[in-house]
Amino acid sequence: MPTAIAASGSLDEASQRRLVQYCLDCGAVAIGHFGIASEAQKISTSDRRRLIELIVGEVAGRVPVFIGITSPAIQISVEYAREAETLGANLLMAALPWMAAPTPRTAFAYYEAISSASTLPIIVQDTPSSSETLTADLLWQLANEIERIEHVKAEGTGFLAKTTTLRQLSDGQLSVIGGAGGQHLIHLLRIGVTSFMTGTEALELHASAVSAYLAGDQERAAEIYFQQILPYLAFYLDYPEELLKAMLHARGIIGCPQVIPPASDAPMSDVERRELNWILNRIGLTNG
Repeated sequence: MPTAIAASGSLDEASQRRLVQYCLDCGAVAIGHFGIASEAQKISTSDRRRLIELIVGEVAGRVPVFIGITSPAIQISVEYAREAETLGANLLMAALPWMAAPTPRTAFAYYEAISSASTLPIIVQDTPSSSETLTADLLWQLANEIERIEHVKAEGTGFLAKTTTLRQLSDGQLSVIGGAGGQHLIHLLRIGVTSFMTGTEALELHASAVSAYLAGDQERAAEIYFQQILPYLAFYLDYPEELLKAMLHARGIIGCPQVIPPASDAPMSDVERRELNWILNRIGLTNG
């Protein structure tokens, strides 16, 4: 989920609670926070703790809660892991530290340290910046040799091919979660991925496509993907930070569309926003 804030920059707890309920209403089988879409690197220590408490409390045991613990350093991620477990999280998600260029050896040490610090299952997040290090062979080694690694989130460079190789190496036994905002969702389904961690801007569309496919209606799943998701996704993936909150705000789920400053990207142009609005109106979503 994104982190909901007020215009003043303070946490908007009411909006965050509505966002949790929206995810649950759409059929989410887990609720997560402190990933890239959460603007995790911009959140203060005190706000981080409060958000975990709020989310765990709002979910109230209905589905598992996973908490991202990615940071610039191993020790910080270890402390985040311990905090998340203490506050009631059910899983951890960790990408490689973003301020360094880990080797396979240091990547192994990083995940081993996290596994030793907590009893919670771990989702390895394979991002574009880590994809060269986290090869399919290394990911399979991590899953085999580090006790608590149970899932891989696929969104790094070439993740379709890597996912196929990883499923072959593991004989389909390693859980792979599709990411990248829903990019290639239909293709990941076709190669055997059955769970997804997409953006929350139109979760009911993503959920409908996955549910249709798993119910055996591949044509309906493809129709939803190509006719409703893919048209807006082309804009969304260019401006994910801005549009995630803008779309949720326009739909009345969060009270303020503001990203946590500073914004990571240049704002969308008026022409692009006009064309996005045209698409959203066509597919039944509005973005005022």
